[in-house]
Amino acid sequence: MDFGAAKVIARQNKTLQPPTEAPSTNNKTLDTPALPKVPQKQKSMTGTPMYMSPEVIKGSNEGRLGAIDVWSLGCVILEMSTGRRPWASLDNEWAIMYNIAQGNPPQLPSREQLSGEGIGFLKRCFDRDPKRRASAAELLQCEWIKSIRQQVVPTQESELSPGGSQGSSSRSSSRQNSAQW
Repeated sequence: MDFGAAKVIARQNKTLQPPTEAPSTNNKTLDTPALPKVPQKQKSMTGTPMYMSPEVIKGSNEGRLGAIDVWSLGCVILEMSTGRRPWASLDNEWAIMYNIAQGNPPQLPSREQLSGEGIGFLKRCFDRDPKRRASAAELLQCEWIKSIRQQVVPTQESELSPGGSQGSSSRSSSRQNSAQW
């Protein structure tokens, strides 16, 4: 989900972007229809700061296509592996934004929370240089992701083997292997 697109003023259920006024109808001719109201783009930062990349906080996007989203993906995986949101030790959004703008990544999980390969994956997501940050395609080739896919996605061999149904034994082995991620 795009946090910026999701930011809504709950009280009136309207976005932060006010519509522009339609042209005056005083000088309108009969064959000219009234123009619809067009949303006007406001220059305001929207989203959840703890998931924002440094380039978003600084208002510059000189990185690779998708680099912003890769940083946010790292934040989501970090939260899933630790049970805490990124920057949980900071209680102030301004302090969070300052740290991110400096290019500091959030605190990585411990080896008890995530494997070394998983931590390496996060480090690639949190590269401070958006031009060098891994792309989604590159991250899909990461050994950590490949090992998860092997455990979760059934292989053609197991689907084709006689009696090789996707029964409870394969589901339970996936659950047992989740501790390795």
